[in-house]
Amino acid sequence: MQIKVCGMSRPGNIDDVASLDIDMMGFIFYRKSPRCVGELSPATISRLRREGVEPVALFVDEDIDTAAAIMKRYGFSTVQLHGSESPRYCSLLRARGFRVLKAVGIADSGDIAAAAAYDGHADMLVLDTRTPGKGGSGRKFDWSLLEKVTFATPFLLSGGIGPDDAADVKTLYDRMNGRMVGIDVNSRFETAPGEKSRELLDTFIHNI
Repeated sequence: MQIKVCGMSRPGNIDDVASLDIDMMGFIFYRKSPRCVGELSPATISRLRREGVEPVALFVDEDIDTAAAIMKRYGFSTVQLHGSESPRYCSLLRARGFRVLKAVGIADSGDIAAAAAYDGHADMLVLDTRTPGKGGSGRKFDWSLLEKVTFATPFLLSGGIGPDDAADVKTLYDRMNGRMVGIDVNSRFETAPGEKSRELLDTFIHNI
């Protein structure tokens, strides 16, 4: 099971979390987010990759040239899009050599069906809880909706996953037969916005 920890923003905490058995680490480049990345250097991105953790740059409806320039400046090769970006936008970024994760808000079976529009345009989907605003909510959607998945793109489960959800996550992962490839966690493991509890994450990872 792949594990992505998103919303990292503090240098010391980045190193602490990177030492855990995780696969991806997300950095938010959206100024309105309380987890918008602060101090970050290309050296940090290179070090994470050497340690086996893939850095992910997260944008919300950013101009495509601006997003590409930021990724090149820091050395990102993977991007997560968390706004209303179209399948074409995803394909254009892929054509520039970036791996694309597209977040899709889920509240009902119609949202599951609509996610199929990104087949062939995104490398992976991130199924999150649909909200009126931008970004995550820290709340779960109805995971039984995943039984209606027909799209071909592999996905990460996101939205309100917390320390007490290890058993349910593992059960769901096993039941999805390879369609769900992992999870994306964020606010439920925080001590403050952008600051993750290494202890909570470590226990959770061992339990799944």
